[in-house]
Amino acid sequence: MKVIGDIHLVDNTFANVYLIVRKDKIIAIDAGLPEEYEKVLEYIDSLRRFPEEVETIIVTHAHYDHVGSLKDLKDATGANVAAHEEEIPYLTGEKTFRRTINPVEVEISLKDGDEIHGLKVIHSPGHTPGSICLLDLETKALFVGDLVMEENGKLKEIPHQYSLDPMKNREAIRRLLDVDFVHLLPSHGQPILNEGKEKLRELVGRLEG
Repeated sequence: MKVIGDIHLVDNTFANVYLIVRKDKIIAIDAGLPEEYEKVLEYIDSLRRFPEEVETIIVTHAHYDHVGSLKDLKDATGANVAAHEEEIPYLTGEKTFRRTINPVEVEISLKDGDEIHGLKVIHSPGHTPGSICLLDLETKALFVGDLVMEENGKLKEIPHQYSLDPMKNREAIRRLLDVDFVHLLPSHGQPILNEGKEKLRELVGRLEG
């Protein structure tokens, strides 16, 4: 599904996988559950593009539903993997969350404030130590990973049992109000176009109320 500009949402994955198609390259944001890499490849084919055009897979965080397909997608495309420096050990197999994944080499280490393929990295720890949001400077779309989720047009924080530090995650949500964005693209639920900042402000108000 085309979301906005050159940003696409791969159909029917459990955790959303986004593709940014720019000129002669494709940037993937997350990879999905095991086997879901096939859905990503099918979507790329539907765009009449080729797997080899995927230049980088950027990981919002290393939970199973986001990176279960990471190694297979990397192998199928030859892409580099980028992740926050604090999340890399969970991708390489040095550390694990509740469910293990196939270890993968990470070529690009990210930190807060970095810019990669026109995306500004916003370190947002709480859900995991190296969770990141990504601000697309061209469209003002903000990829928020699992900081928040969309349900019936509203934003909610991810249930506390899924975050290592729910209060730190809540602080990261509040800090997003300082980011200049318009559209909010979550990993769970539907993208919120044009009203992303307003919906986030509503959520913060409910959390502080």
